[in-house]
Amino acid sequence: MFTQDHAVSMVTAVLPTPSVAPVSAAVLHEPGSSALVWQARGTLLHDHWWRRWLPPISPAKTMMHLLVPNSEVPRLVSTIVEHGRLHQQATGAVFSTPCEHAYFGTHFHAWPEREGAGVVQSSHNLTENLNIIYCIVGHQLSDRVSKAAINAGAHGPIVYYSEGRGLRDRLGWLRITKEHEKEVLMVIADESDADEVFDAMAKAGELHLPGRGFMYRMIIDRGMFHLPSRVSHHHYEANMQQIINAIDHLSGHTHWRDQAVFNVGGEGRGVGLEELASERRELQDQVCLSAIATRDQCPAVMDMLLDAGAPGLNVTYARFAAHEESTGMAGARLNEEYGMLRCITDKSVAAEICSLVERDAEHKGLTDLGIFTNDVPSVATYVPGKKDYRRQPLAEAS
Repeated sequence: MFTQDHAVSMVTAVLPTPSVAPVSAAVLHEPGSSALVWQARGTLLHDHWWRRWLPPISPAKTMMHLLVPNSEVPRLVSTIVEHGRLHQQATGAVFSTPCEHAYFGTHFHAWPEREGAGVVQSSHNLTENLNIIYCIVGHQLSDRVSKAAINAGAHGPIVYYSEGRGLRDRLGWLRITKEHEKEVLMVIADESDADEVFDAMAKAGELHLPGRGFMYRMIIDRGMFHLPSRVSHHHYEANMQQIINAIDHLSGHTHWRDQAVFNVGGEGRGVGLEELASERRELQDQVCLSAIATRDQCPAVMDMLLDAGAPGLNVTYARFAAHEESTGMAGARLNEEYGMLRCITDKSVAAEICSLVERDAEHKGLTDLGIFTNDVPSVATYVPGKKDYRRQPLAEAS
């Protein structure tokens, strides 16, 4: 039996290695608490001109996903910031993304709602005007897209592995021609900078061409990010990212960053005014549909999602961490592995997929399953016969 919940958010934390243990202990100390944890890497470019041609530095990071009631988000985010020291420069990030709809099986580890939740006021300055960008490309394109994001003003993308499912599995023996493993690049950006970063990454990845990958953007409810982008010269006391953050704090806004209009030769003529005046048309009614299931049940859930109409899936496997961790041989703690399956589709199609998967899961007895959706304002992918990847519905690409 599935239950439906409209008041759920996905809280995501990007943590450096030393912060993982204290954050996990603080977050998972209460009964019913759980998280999905997997490894990732950051991206750092050298400021030295002669080292810019070298591969980017990849410091180790840990990703943590928690599906929690909206009332628990303020307390949980504050706890992660405090124990992970994410308010300091070059540490990590934490943000919450509201879910449109969530469907939980009877044995799914749903985070319980506690009394007094939501009354905690965070002492840290959380930002509300943030966007999260996910770009799924092959290994050969990840460095190029990462450099484009940093040069557009973003932090160094957080990169982790994912597996593609869908079209590749329908090609028969021709599936050997399509790459199985992908890299997911995650970038957090201010809303004022998100379009520029999105466009730069899409152009660098040539996502208007077939087989290059796809990218989408989601709105963050609240969050904080202090992720580095460059290794600066040692004789500078502060890097450019620190200077920009300081100016943001002093001015109280980020409008000073806008470079769309400036004077030319002192004549007061604006460059880029047409860009401000023109209304940017973006995809409508697109959502990110996610499903969480145990790894041994993932193949069955994949088949159900694809049979129900999912256009294609990206699968990320993670370690399941919870308060009630079982013990195994010699008293060692064993963490079960889960998979998170994601696809981008039309909102009306997503509702039908959820309904069909819920029915099939009940028929097959898959009760440890969670499905939820998030709004997606922008999608960049190949559309046959079209050069503009942002102005055509995703359904036309199928």
